[in-house]
Amino acid sequence: MTDRDPIDRRAVLAGTAALSGAALLPGRAKAETEPRRGGVLRWAQAPNPGSLDPVTGRTAAEFTFLQIVHDALLDFDPVTLDPKPGLAKAYAFEDPTTFTMDLVENASFHDGTPFDADAVKFNLDRARTDPRSNVKADVATIRAVEVAGKYRVILRLERPNAALPAILTDRSGMMVSPTNIKQNGANADQSPVGTGPWKLESWRNNDRFIARRNENYWRPGLPHLDGINVAIMGEPATALRSLIAGENDLATSLGPQQKLLADRSKLTTQLTHSMGMVGIYLNYGRPPLSDVRVRQALNYAIDRDAFNQAIAMGLDVPTSAIIPSEHWACDPQTASYYKYDPGKARALLAEAGFPNGIDIPMLGWSDQISMQRQEVIVTQLGRAGIRVALTPVSPSASSTMFFGSAKQGAGRMAQIAARPDPSQEYDNLFSKDAYFNAGGVELEGYRELLDATMAITDRAARKAAFAKLQRFVVETALLVPIVFNTSINVHHPRVKNFVAGLIAKPKCTTVWLDS
Repeated sequence: MTDRDPIDRRAVLAGTAALSGAALLPGRAKAETEPRRGGVLRWAQAPNPGSLDPVTGRTAAEFTFLQIVHDALLDFDPVTLDPKPGLAKAYAFEDPTTFTMDLVENASFHDGTPFDADAVKFNLDRARTDPRSNVKADVATIRAVEVAGKYRVILRLERPNAALPAILTDRSGMMVSPTNIKQNGANADQSPVGTGPWKLESWRNNDRFIARRNENYWRPGLPHLDGINVAIMGEPATALRSLIAGENDLATSLGPQQKLLADRSKLTTQLTHSMGMVGIYLNYGRPPLSDVRVRQALNYAIDRDAFNQAIAMGLDVPTSAIIPSEHWACDPQTASYYKYDPGKARALLAEAGFPNGIDIPMLGWSDQISMQRQEVIVTQLGRAGIRVALTPVSPSASSTMFFGSAKQGAGRMAQIAARPDPSQEYDNLFSKDAYFNAGGVELEGYRELLDATMAITDRAARKAAFAKLQRFVVETALLVPIVFNTSINVHHPRVKNFVAGLIAKPKCTTVWLDS
């Protein structure tokens, strides 16, 4: 609970409470009762981040680095995704379009800049209006940010948004030093300054990210670790070998092949079903994917069960939707809408004017495991007459090429990140001004369905609204979801209190190392 009205707080969270958890996840890792202070966590992680600025970043992999340096206005439970106090020690909807936050009074940025209401206004206004911001869709409902005192902020909304507390746990809520942005501009992408538990010491692209303890951290007794050294390793097999050799303590986002090897070692393996997925982003703002029949053909052409067996040894969860079936907001009626049917895919292509099949240029990722996934996808699409010309590049480059001004390719095969609230997930993917909507168009009827999910906080009512939105997105095939990932993370037994979480964006603030 916050130190504000507890009844009001529960009303805020009624629509943002997330998963039941037990059906989807292994039990939460037990926190040790006597954490040890000190030590440096050596973490093998891939891929390299494109930006260390929350507002200008583009890929899910960046969260490893962002959360080392930055705190957000609100925090979240990694298993349930329930929002909880962060840099805002108390928060509430005073009415459906007025959201207030009372801030902690003992925080400062790593460069000494005070954290206060003026800093919050600077950050949120930047997220809303900066030309380089990639999170404008997240904060589009905020009409004005008002400073109501040194440590009090009022957000005036254009319309109700039940997802706002969860949104403020994510990129939009991560606070960066106004001084650093004003002095360094775009260079701040490479030299982040936050209020987080560790300060950036150095970052060498595609090599190593080193951070050291923030001795003035505002949370008493934290962090436990003196520092975090992230070795940026493009291949999961290399990351695991470094762990077995004792060169690193933790390796995340590994593949099933690495799990088999780790199981034979004395290392600890964590498996967590996550909301992150493998899928194909589509630019449906222009031909040929502006034709719904072509988009539906892509979905019918994917054998999700075969993909799961070939790539994940059956550990992942096939899906036609963007929310897992265990999630309270998911409509099970459409979660498995697209059954593998290459004949139907060919028929749809013929109806759309492509009786001899179709050639579609796509971008993909160039790391080893992504190439394996993409080979299976390209082969399956080819059996339905969909010939893919694939250009594999780094995750950051593929994001810029596909979503940026160049608009290269009609599709992008990628890992699709999860967001804390389902309204935010849909908004980020399909709203007209969202970074991840390459075509920049909204289909007729989408906006009303999305707004309905944000207009209410009652969970049962939101669930009904999400069922309609999910059916619309699935039937109009705005995306090609394939599988929800199982997050595979391996660490040395001396690493304590590591929890990957449902959206696979682990924080290490309370992680500690046994001697």
